[in-house]
Amino acid sequence: MFNDRTLTELKSDFSAVAHAAVLRGSPTTALTTLLHIGAEYTVILSGHGEAPEIVRQLNLGAARIARDFFHHDPPTAHEIERAIDSVEDEVMKLPRAASSNATLVSTDAGIREWGAVAGRTMPVERIEQWFQRLASTSLGRPGAMRGLPAGRESAATLLILREFMHHLGYASIVSIEPDQPQRLVEQ
Repeated sequence: MFNDRTLTELKSDFSAVAHAAVLRGSPTTALTTLLHIGAEYTVILSGHGEAPEIVRQLNLGAARIARDFFHHDPPTAHEIERAIDSVEDEVMKLPRAASSNATLVSTDAGIREWGAVAGRTMPVERIEQWFQRLASTSLGRPGAMRGLPAGRESAATLLILREFMHHLGYASIVSIEPDQPQRLVEQ
């Protein structure tokens, strides 16, 4: 499921996405952030132009969280709580978004899998609803995840995405194919 991309590829994605955001009408001073949740690491590129000002790699990825914390499928409530603590520790090392209209984009396969459920643009409220459904499943309601991506790694991707958006103040995320940043303009 993972398409772990090189830093060079991610920087290219960032530049193309930032350019597309300007074409869409975002001010050239608007913050653009590219979030890539890989198997073992999460990479964040963020900046106000076509070159990222911040490039950070966090020690968390969907396969790593699934392996280290989610020993059940679906994960138990205790496993989710332990994973949240770990993810929060990493995410809180990052600066908050400059404003609620900051552009958050991802080109990774795990987030595209979630975007396939509800469309490319996913507001934080939708991410929270899905996370509540995951929590309900962990508490014994197996049907709560019906229609959503299944598996421990998909649950880990959702958890990382939720914590990232929740703690850093992003209102939505747009999921696009790595080679199609123009899709950001078409929204």
